[in-house]
Order: sequence, then C-alpha cells, then structure tokens
Amino acid sequence: MNTMPPLKEAQILAWLQQNPDFLPNHPELLPTAADSEKVISLEAGQLSHLRRQNDQLRDKLDAILNRLLRNEEIYRAFHTIQTQMILATTPWAIVAIATQEPENLFNIKRVTISLTAQESPLVQLFRRTPPPEALEERLFILDHTLLTQILGEGSAPVIRVGREGKHKQSYFGQLTTSIRSEALVPLYAPADGLSAHRRLIGALNLGGEAPNRFLPSDATDLLQDLANVFSHCLFRMIV
Repeated sequence: MNTMPPLKEAQILAWLQQNPDFLPNHPELLPTAADSEKVISLEAGQLSHLRRQNDQLRDKLDAILNRLLRNEEIYRAFHTIQTQMILATTPWAIVAIATQEPENLFNIKRVTISLTAQESPLVQLFRRTPPPEALEERLFILDHTLLTQILGEGSAPVIRVGREGKHKQSYFGQLTTSIRSEALVPLYAPADGLSAHRRLIGALNLGGEAPNRFLPSDATDLLQDLANVFSHCLFRMIV
C-alpha cells in the first residue's frame, strides 16, 4: 500500500498562499481570540520580567560605580591628610592635622590623640610649648596600664559601640557624653629592626555621635595607615 510522504512546512505555506480563501472558509482551524490573548499576555509578561531584570542589573552597576567613586574620594582624602602631616613643622601642627582634618572630611564628632606617659621624649615634645586654644583636649597623656587595659597588646583597632565603654573620658574629655561609638587605633613606635615586638605608644581615637558610626565590621586599613604616618612624624621631631 502506498503512503503519501509527509508535507513539508514550505509546501503547506506555498499551498496556503496559492489558496488564500482556505482559512477564512475553515475558521475552526484558526486560534480563538482567547488563545490569542493568552499568547500576547504571556509575551508581555516575559517582556516585563526582562525589563525588571535589566533595571535591577542597572541599579547594581550604578551602586558598584558609586561605591568605587566614594572609595577613591576617601583614599585621596587620607592621602592629603598624610601629606600634610609629613610637611608639618611642629608637633602641635601634626596633632591639629591628624584630629581636625578627619572630623571635617568624614563628619566625625571627635578625633583625639592619646599618648602613654612612659614615652618621656614624646611627652616632653608637647610640654615644651602649651597647646593652641583650638587644640585643647585633643591630646591626652595616659598611664600606660590604662592604655593597655583598653587596647590590649594586639595591633587591631578597638571598636566600642554604645556608652558602656570604660574610661571613655580619658579619650574624649568633655565631649564624652556625645560619643556613642568609637574606634581606638593603636599607635606604635616606628620599627627599629632590633625587636620584633612593636612598642605601643598611644592611640588615635575617633568618636561618633551615632551608635553605628563605627562598627566591628568596618574596614580599618586606612585608619591604621594614618596612625602609622602620625607616629613616624612625631618621632621625626624628637632631637
């Protein structure tokens, strides 16, 4: 028994083009309006979903770009502060730059310096001349035991959130009640190659009014670099 080979799509299309009245005469073969609406609705939904995905991707890219630009601004600001400290000619000028500039650039409530009392050359460096009025309560001389009690012997900054931190007034003076979070960055004497153990000499103290201004999860690399440059600038002035 002979069987007809299946028609190809091109053949069917060619036949329909030659017989344009076939489909209008057989409307039962055409999709209903409801079916057409379903197809259009499905395509519209897929298009809307793709548009939402594109919008989300664009928002993510914008956020990444803004973060990169902000990080570059922060790096440049820290670089400017460090350069100013290196060019400073007096100990009090170094303190002024290290404390006032971060406040102005990063909206920090209070930045101060603590030095251990056992570093006599450093202490005498500041006792030679009284502090300018604008630098009152910017430098605190602390007992070394008190300093290590808070900072320990580690090299990482100490982040304290809330008002429960002990000896807060020793770091922030009269503005203590305004400080709700703080970052205490250890200051170390420059390495002299004679000892692998770095000598703790003080702390760079940053205090914020908001409890979330400084958090344990915050990156502190730039603060540590700033503290290191500050220490080198101070020891450079000891003669």
